[in-house]
Amino acid sequence: MSYLQRLMALVFIGGVFLSGTWVYAQSEAAVIDTLAVDVWPDFDRAAVLVLMTGTLPPDTTFPVAVTIPLPNGADLNAVARITTDNVMTDDIQYTLGLDSVTFVTPDARFRVEYYLPYTAADSQREFAFTWLADITVNRIEVAVQQPVMATNMHTQPAAVSIGADSTDGFTYYVLPATAVAAGQPYTVQVDYTLSEPVLSVNRLPLAPATSGAAATGTPAANTGDNWPLWLAVLGGILIVVALVWQVMGNRQQRPRRPRPPRPSKPTPPRPPSAARFCHECGAALQAGDKFCRHCGTAVKRPHP
Repeated sequence: MSYLQRLMALVFIGGVFLSGTWVYAQSEAAVIDTLAVDVWPDFDRAAVLVLMTGTLPPDTTFPVAVTIPLPNGADLNAVARITTDNVMTDDIQYTLGLDSVTFVTPDARFRVEYYLPYTAADSQREFAFTWLADITVNRIEVAVQQPVMATNMHTQPAAVSIGADSTDGFTYYVLPATAVAAGQPYTVQVDYTLSEPVLSVNRLPLAPATSGAAATGTPAANTGDNWPLWLAVLGGILIVVALVWQVMGNRQQRPRRPRPPRPSKPTPPRPPSAARFCHECGAALQAGDKFCRHCGTAVKRPHP
């Protein structure tokens, strides 16, 4: 490749890169449809955990860049996208600025989490959640979780509802939903008394019972199905069957020892033939004699 060809290739690649950057700059999101903000003070750290779950408008072209403001002293914890299957994954790239975080998402829903410091004086705690961004939020919904050891909790704006959640047992202060235009500040002030410096994660409340019997303090009726006991019995039976099966398999696979050959009985020695005599003259006969050696008479039965 000649020098001129290399130069033209570099110019082409640079043009593609610049055009891609220009397209990226033009795909900045300008509107967030809904933004759910969960504020958890003294949950797992002596700070305020802020969890923001946003949903972009249906007509958004993806992928799209989103910029979320961060308050002073914020400690970024997570940036993630939420798939259409409601699965949260943190595989997206983001850029952390002095007072914001920018990320590109291919999905309509996203999550940003960070820790916000609060002011502590003896048992008093107070902080402020502030939103100020160059992006419009059609509906922002804020819910403040009350720490398990907190009392005298107040929010400004005032909560429209205060109650325990049926899924986790925490008490939540739900603020009125509102719209926030681009460049318009939105602030929530919170203060409370912490009787003991105990984090909520170390003393989780019990979720309210959902059955009528449990709610009234009456023990639920016994249905007669003691399933833990049945599972234990079934497990024991399966273990015994497995052991028996293994023992039988080992017996079948074990080679039989060959039986030693039985010793053959020794053939008893043949007794020597009894001495024989000539029936005519009485002379002794020898083996194989057919005639008497003394009188010449023929032997009736030859000697074997």
